[in-house]
Amino acid sequence: MHLKNGLIVAFAIPLALLALPTNADVYRCATDNGSVTLSNVEKGQNCKKMALPPPEAKRSTPAKSDSAPKAAPAADIKPADKPKSTYDTAASERKRIIQEEMDLEKVRLNAVQSRIKDLAAAPNKTPDQVKDLVALQQKENLHSSNLQILQKELNK
Repeated sequence: MHLKNGLIVAFAIPLALLALPTNADVYRCATDNGSVTLSNVEKGQNCKKMALPPPEAKRSTPAKSDSAPKAAPAADIKPADKPKSTYDTAASERKRIIQEEMDLEKVRLNAVQSRIKDLAAAPNKTPDQVKDLVALQQKENLHSSNLQILQKELNK
C-alpha cells in the first residue's frame, strides 16, 4: 500500500510541475558590427538581460468581456468577407497593374493615331513630315502590339 502511494506521489509531483509556467532568461547581445542576437545564454560583456513580462497562463474557458467583439463562426462568413490569401491579393494587384498599363497604352495609341490622321490629311508633305509619318506608324504598331500582349497577360 505504501509503495503504491509512493509511486503515485512520485509521478504526480513532476506532472504538476510541468503544468506550471516557466520563465527563461533572455539576453540581448550586441556585436561589434551592430547586429543583435537574442539568446538564453549570456555570451559576453555586451549581453544584457531583458526584462520580459510573465507568460500568460492558459485559460480553459475564455474570459468574458462585453467590450470584446465575438468572432463569427467560419460557417457564417461569406466568401466575400473572408480575407484574401496572399496569392489572391498578388493576383488582383497584378491584374490592376496590367489594366492600368492597358489604359495608358490606349491613350498613347489614340494620340499617335490622331497625329497620323492630321499628317495624312496634309496634301503636300515635306520630307520631314514623311519621316514623322513613318515614325508615327511604327509607334502605332508598337502600341497595338503592347495592347495585345497586355490583353494576353490579363486573360491568364
